[in-house]
Amino acid sequence: MNELSTDPRALSGTEPETFGDHMRLWRRIRGLSQLQLSVRADVSSRHVSFLESGRSKPSRPMVDTLADALDIPLRARNPILMAAGFAPVYRETSLDEPDARHIRHLLDMVLKGAEPFPALVVDRHWNVLMTNAGGALMLSAAGGEKGAGETGASKAGGLNMVDVILAPGPMRDLIVNWDEVVNDLLKRVRREADHAGDETVLNRMLALLPEGWKPPRRDTTDVPLVIPLHLRLPGADGTLVDLRFASIIGSLGTPADIGLAELAVETFLPADEATEAFLKAATAA
Repeated sequence: MNELSTDPRALSGTEPETFGDHMRLWRRIRGLSQLQLSVRADVSSRHVSFLESGRSKPSRPMVDTLADALDIPLRARNPILMAAGFAPVYRETSLDEPDARHIRHLLDMVLKGAEPFPALVVDRHWNVLMTNAGGALMLSAAGGEKGAGETGASKAGGLNMVDVILAPGPMRDLIVNWDEVVNDLLKRVRREADHAGDETVLNRMLALLPEGWKPPRRDTTDVPLVIPLHLRLPGADGTLVDLRFASIIGSLGTPADIGLAELAVETFLPADEATEAFLKAATAA
């Protein structure tokens, strides 16, 4: 395991089995004591202690109460329910399934509403599931098939954004401020790993970083409001065009499904007027 790992399971070398094991694991991930958890959940610290030690068995509502207090992701809740002796209740729906037709339609509306600016739907591993026309244009520079497959706009040809940005290839070469972008991306991925208790994407990213890479030093006297994604692309006439984006990340509100809860919509908005004008002209063409 990478020395930068923060997953308590990596430190203990064991997976949780009992309900108490799960509670201790998530308390460590959240950095809470039994007393702090009891205050959050509005139960006695003695009861929390008894539940973790196995001296008491949790009721079904108590499992939900503690899971909510620990902000445990839906993906981790089914194993906790089963460890407590209850049936799993959370399903995982793929966007390709008929039951997700309405969700696909909603995401399609969001993507089309962002036009002409790039927007992507990604899953928890940063696989691109849907794009709009602007997103397809941007991803085509990374080797994706422009407009390939289904578009809510369009599928992105099986691209993974961690690979697109970090692995040697066309997109990495086009990112002018690659060190800055990767540094901020690493911070974001760490936060996501800490919240989810899952370091899959973090470890993938660390494995792709060049050996000896170090975060860039920033001049703290002149910090911009937003660190843009600065791309330099060849224009229609062969000259290089500088594009700068600021991104906004959104998710579905109050999802009760594992797969849908882990979807994110990332929209790349122009950070200057030249980028806005270029995108409007390019998507119109």
